[in-house]
Amino acid sequence: MNLWSCKDAIAMERRHILDGEKKVARQEALMLELIEKHHTKLVPMAADVLGILRECLEMSKTRLRDLEAHFDEPPYHS
Repeated sequence: MNLWSCKDAIAMERRHILDGEKKVARQEALMLELIEKHHTKLVPMAADVLGILRECLEMSKTRLRDLEAHFDEPPYHS
């Protein structure tokens, strides 16, 4: 039995997006710090993590758009 309402699912996805945006911003800042401190060996790994975080964020945004369309909700703008 599914206890999630459409409003719950949409609210959860919006929280995921806000959290994802914070994580992307933090990872971007960490990458800049690595570059500034000349930790060049770590930059590719940090860039990979940033790419994964951006991909997850885009998946959450796609999921939210799908939920909003399915349940006829107004679009969310972060």
